[in-house]
Amino acid sequence: MDKPTFGENEPVAGKVHVESSEYVQAKEIRVEARVFENYEELVWVTLPNNQRIQERQRKKNTLFSQDVKASGPTDLGQGPTREFPFSVGMPLRRPTRAGGSVEYEVKGVVAVHGRPDVTGTTQVNITPGVAYPGIMQPQMQPVGYAPNPGYPGYGQPYGPAPAPGYGPPGYAPQGYGAPGYGMPAPGYGMPPQPGPQGPVAKVRCKYCQNMMDQNANTCPTCGAHQ
Repeated sequence: MDKPTFGENEPVAGKVHVESSEYVQAKEIRVEARVFENYEELVWVTLPNNQRIQERQRKKNTLFSQDVKASGPTDLGQGPTREFPFSVGMPLRRPTRAGGSVEYEVKGVVAVHGRPDVTGTTQVNITPGVAYPGIMQPQMQPVGYAPNPGYPGYGQPYGPAPAPGYGPPGYAPQGYGAPGYGMPAPGYGMPPQPGPQGPVAKVRCKYCQNMMDQNANTCPTCGAHQ
């Protein structure tokens, strides 16, 4: 095998090593990939005295089978070991019976004219992969939220312009839904009345992740509603 362990959905690759002590004509060299399930099952058996009892027997079920050709007809003789590369896809399988175990196996086969096939079997280790290896980073913007300039007409304001002082300079309300939807209510967004000065807590914008005042209605950076 090219390496000791293969991941899920990764081709299982390796080489068939053939060493011959005499001249032979091989019809083909192939690899038989198999996925087996080993399990135990209660079966009825008949004893010599015709008594029937149940006993637990070990059984083997084939979950996957595929043969791939590593070489066509070739002559083999005395000399250095010959290598025949192969690659085969072996799917990840789970037991179908309680207490069962899954076994992955590849068998190298040299089919020889007029003789039994010469075989060699190797076990394969396959580990399950991670379906979603990445996670959203803090600076990433969720898809489908906030204005998106890539779509014509998306985010265009509906109705009259907002009252003076609403939002940052140059900001216009974004249009989501039917006309008139999302328009500021009377008095909404007006500058706050002067009050006691003091430190204002900062929070991150839900869309652009930049810092803004906790009591701000809109982000001063991207203009998104909070």
